[in-house]
Amino acid sequence: MRHSIRSIRSIAALLALLLVAAACSSGSTDEAADDSTTTAPTTTSDDGVSDDDTAADDSDTDDPEPADDGGDDSTTGVVSDLDTNGDGVVVFGVATPGPRDDGGYYQALIEGLDSFSSERGFDAPIIVDNIEPAQAETEIRNLARQGVDAIAVGAGELSDPLGALAAEFPDIFWYCNCGAGQQIEGVAQSSDDSSEISYSSGYATGLLLQDTDSTNAAFLGCCDLDFEKEAYNAFALGLQAVDPGFTSTYIPTGDFNDVAGATEAFNQAIAAGAGAVYPFLGGSHEPIVQLANDNDIITMSAGTSNACDRGDLDYQIAVQFDAGDYLGVIFEKIDSGELNEGETFVFRVGAFDFVGAKFCDATPDQVAELESVKTQIAAGDFADAFFQIKSDAYGF
Repeated sequence: MRHSIRSIRSIAALLALLLVAAACSSGSTDEAADDSTTTAPTTTSDDGVSDDDTAADDSDTDDPEPADDGGDDSTTGVVSDLDTNGDGVVVFGVATPGPRDDGGYYQALIEGLDSFSSERGFDAPIIVDNIEPAQAETEIRNLARQGVDAIAVGAGELSDPLGALAAEFPDIFWYCNCGAGQQIEGVAQSSDDSSEISYSSGYATGLLLQDTDSTNAAFLGCCDLDFEKEAYNAFALGLQAVDPGFTSTYIPTGDFNDVAGATEAFNQAIAAGAGAVYPFLGGSHEPIVQLANDNDIITMSAGTSNACDRGDLDYQIAVQFDAGDYLGVIFEKIDSGELNEGETFVFRVGAFDFVGAKFCDATPDQVAELESVKTQIAAGDFADAFFQIKSDAYGF
């Protein structure tokens, strides 16, 4: 039998409390590369909830409402409600295709759930990372069999078996930050618009590049995958919106997590005179940021919303699509009935201050210019250009 509405909403209300705070304080998030692998753009209603899988131009301009703290439920009541399988303990499962300690996208999701479980006295989450897409069904099924009450899947690469698994394990609460793909029965999803996010990051990069002697930015990715094409082309468009003379170069590393390949790509970028580098990477993201710091090159995060707070690495821009931030809002929407299983909530630039590019260190004028562009994005001013970018990337 499917878990009760009461248990769903108890999970939602409690997760919303901690996950927003946890995401803001975590030392994380990308894929790091846009791990929200997309198969097609998604149309949403005005409240951000998806109703089909066509291109989306409407912006969700409503800020998230404060999360319900679950009222006066005692800890005992909380455990009873969250214990969807009735075994007397509460355990969350996390499945990601990248490393749990990437310092980026995956780590945000894991740290948010880990903090939540620790503060509530629940068992530690069971984490399965570095899952190959071909092994997703086996790995996630094994995770589901370990007595978990809810499973959070960290990327669209692992989404193919989720519909069948949700039907096979109906008492588990299923959530996926799957990107702009198809709806999945039994699974609540979140996504964002990579074109919006990447355009804002390209524009921010261009504003900072104006203060250097360079006119080139390098985009370090994996393998010229479809979602990378969308991100890179939108980044390039934003960069040239600042100055048509600026150029950008996509440099493949061969793997999101291969430090050696990423280092070689970085060296190519430096040799070509790049003044900025966007490490759109996973496990190799932080080593490239360190190299950028060592070479006094403009660099940016790929997912995390708290990059500017890092003391060990120096970011100039935080490119925000933080899985931890998303979770807080998603479970709030589930709790309020605005998002149901089988639906998708889309996080839009301009609607949420933790989506899109944010400066870590910039002048007031640069900050104002970037905010103005994000307002234009939210208003749909670049909708036609973004649709074309998606069409070129995904072939529709």
